[in-house]
Amino acid sequence: MENKKVQVSFLALDPYKEIAIPSPKEVELKGKDMVQWGTGNKYPEFLWELYNTVPSLRSIVSGTVDFIVGDSQTIQVGGFAPGIVNTKGQTARSLIEFAAVDNMVFGGFALQVIRNAAGEPLEVYPCPLRYLRANKECTVFYYSEKWAKPGTHKSIVYPAYMPISPERWAQLTPEERNRHATSILLVKNTYTQTYPCPVYQAAVNDCEVERQISVFHLTSIQNGFVSSMVINFNNGVPDDETKAEIEKDVNEKFAGAANGGRIMLSFNTDKTNAVTFTEPKVDNFGERYTNLSKHTRQQIFTAFRANPNLFGIPTENLGFSQEEYESAFRLYNRTVVRPIQQKICDAMDYIFGKPGTLTIAPFSLAETSGEQNVN
Repeated sequence: MENKKVQVSFLALDPYKEIAIPSPKEVELKGKDMVQWGTGNKYPEFLWELYNTVPSLRSIVSGTVDFIVGDSQTIQVGGFAPGIVNTKGQTARSLIEFAAVDNMVFGGFALQVIRNAAGEPLEVYPCPLRYLRANKECTVFYYSEKWAKPGTHKSIVYPAYMPISPERWAQLTPEERNRHATSILLVKNTYTQTYPCPVYQAAVNDCEVERQISVFHLTSIQNGFVSSMVINFNNGVPDDETKAEIEKDVNEKFAGAANGGRIMLSFNTDKTNAVTFTEPKVDNFGERYTNLSKHTRQQIFTAFRANPNLFGIPTENLGFSQEEYESAFRLYNRTVVRPIQQKICDAMDYIFGKPGTLTIAPFSLAETSGEQNVN
């Protein structure tokens, strides 16, 4: 019996699994006044998910918000008790905290203003920026909590807030008064586009990398730290179409951080056709992950111009004295914290038409003095 030659064919699997990161590009739809915020109108939800799942980002945002809120707040609006901003009893502190989080995550914040019968601003509520969309000029806003599910909901339409004098209010029709009874004030860090831009925009990919590293380690633990393996199919050389189908199935089932270290079972008719496994030798695998983690964290902190030591993350191999800590805090307070505090205070002054409507006593450190209230 003539022996047949065994042919071996290698198929290079796709070396990466694409991660769907929405683009921040603004899209104007034909026939619609509303501008979409990123790919599929999902960009703000993507940023919000990063905030909730990336430790470095969460640490910076939460720590900075504490600085922004300060030691105390003073506000007097409408007929409410000092420090209260609406009929739900929300305080100036909670309003500042909400606005600060949105400003850190999205690059801006929004406030909902409710007027009394005379057209005077009466109440202020924080408005989640991720639920807002707008027309190109930001004169009309659309509110919905389900932008990711188009066609299944209706949005609430609000006009942009603008000061209206008592004389002008008296001239408005009942329909116009009703339309302006509730309005939205958007404060953003850019005037060249409809929606704000997060200060860490250049580090968004690094945030996603940090999240995927965490997912990989979690799934490795769940799978008993079993290492990834090279799969050799020893049961013949299929045609190109079959190769492509096998490649697709393997990538979908085993590629990516969410499948770290999983094992594939093969059921064969006999030992001759068994699938063999070869464990790849990757030099310094653990060190590579450690260095990648350090790099991404550094990139995130760099984007915020933040010193990790201010947020409880000590710099390796370097001491950080009390004096250095206070010096770093003063710089960060001056360049990041106070500008955001000023934005929030200016927004309240604009709404109520009175300077000093809201004041914030700075976050204080031991042996740190000389800061002035923000108003």
